[in-house]
Amino acid sequence: MSIRFSRVGHVLASAGAAIGVANLVIFPYRVHYFGGSAYILAFVAFTLLMGIPLMVLENAMGKRQGTDAVAAFEWPGAARQWKWVAWLGIFTGIMVASFYLVLAGWTLEYVWKYLADYATLAATPAAPAFGAAIADIPRALLFTGLFTALVSLVCSRELYAGIERLGKLAMPLLGILLIFLIVSLPLLRPDAVDYGNLLKFDWHGLFVPNANRELGILHALGQAFFSLGLGAVGMLTFAAHADRDTDVLRAAPQIVHLDTAVAVLGAVLVVPLLGGVEGDIYGGPPLVFINLVEIFKTYGDAAQWVGLLFFFLLGVAILTSAVSLFEPALRTLTERYGWSRSRGGPVIGLLVFALAVPVVISCSPDGPEWLTNFAAMGDPGLGYFNFLLEWFGSISLMVGELLLCVFLLKVWGLPAFFDELQYGRNPVTVQDRNRLSFQFRYLIPFMIVVLLLAKVWTLL
Repeated sequence: MSIRFSRVGHVLASAGAAIGVANLVIFPYRVHYFGGSAYILAFVAFTLLMGIPLMVLENAMGKRQGTDAVAAFEWPGAARQWKWVAWLGIFTGIMVASFYLVLAGWTLEYVWKYLADYATLAATPAAPAFGAAIADIPRALLFTGLFTALVSLVCSRELYAGIERLGKLAMPLLGILLIFLIVSLPLLRPDAVDYGNLLKFDWHGLFVPNANRELGILHALGQAFFSLGLGAVGMLTFAAHADRDTDVLRAAPQIVHLDTAVAVLGAVLVVPLLGGVEGDIYGGPPLVFINLVEIFKTYGDAAQWVGLLFFFLLGVAILTSAVSLFEPALRTLTERYGWSRSRGGPVIGLLVFALAVPVVISCSPDGPEWLTNFAAMGDPGLGYFNFLLEWFGSISLMVGELLLCVFLLKVWGLPAFFDELQYGRNPVTVQDRNRLSFQFRYLIPFMIVVLLLAKVWTLL
């Protein structure tokens, strides 16, 4: 029975956990609207300046204890209240999963449509078709439940047979599918792609607020958090499965670079396809289920397999991310309460599915207004979905990372942190110490506070 990742398995599973909707949907949309390659450069810079050190910190904390996220905060002499940072992360992961798997259900339904009912999909305008899909509550619940069951099955198996094997299979598959689509779509229909918006370098798109008071530079900063899955103790928990002497100062950048590479490839695939779109280009999920579906239809005889491959690609990315949202809660059940993975996986799946039910209802025009316009965030529907996306998919993640930095500085201490990085005779240079000290003392807390204030400003 495997209870530890192999070294390759740890990197691939963690990278797979980070890669998801943010890479293939949100990132391309923001590249299109917020400066093209200037946005890509800003995103890459933030992943280097903040994403890598935070990934190092979560990995170091996880492997030091080697158990669950709560135990990582149960420090000698530390106040008991610190463990609530871990519980916040576990709760955040479950709440993110509750809306993430609704999106997964839509993706699975479209895989089914491209396989079994493409004639109807091709004959129906994409916007009404997507509207009908999310309005059909029983059908949406069916596909959400099926995807949730798949995630539960992966998580309920022992580590090597479940999460590690998924990472080793999914990561190469993601790369192959992405590159294949990037190369094949321009060959099939050269006039359908326009690289101008991808290659433009527009600093104004980063620093000039749009009509909704959004700043591209702040979106790039937030993207670095959300895309890497930081703040919900998922990376910390995955690192608890790693060997004690893992060199996280070297492994963490590998995880970050793999995630960044997929995000950039996602932009190279999607952004050129948006150049010829007539009418609105939607943000979030409708970009995929409306804009891209209409674009795929223009590929004639190849349209069915183009759409099928893309939605299969998206489904694989969502699956690898979803297991990281389940794992912190599952690891806590197995380590602290003696549950088996085969029992804990289905129980967490049932909990997440129950929490997903109001999310599904909030997306339907037939749902009650208190859900469709929850907290006045309906546009015109999806109110509760949007609320969860903002508060748990963004704000809660940043709060978690800020508290983690405070814990490092006030409780663990930088000298003990560097000792942990050196465990197993791993090299830590003076330059590494100076760089990480500056980032954790000043740069990262300052940027998180700025981003949190900006979020509050846009929500008021």
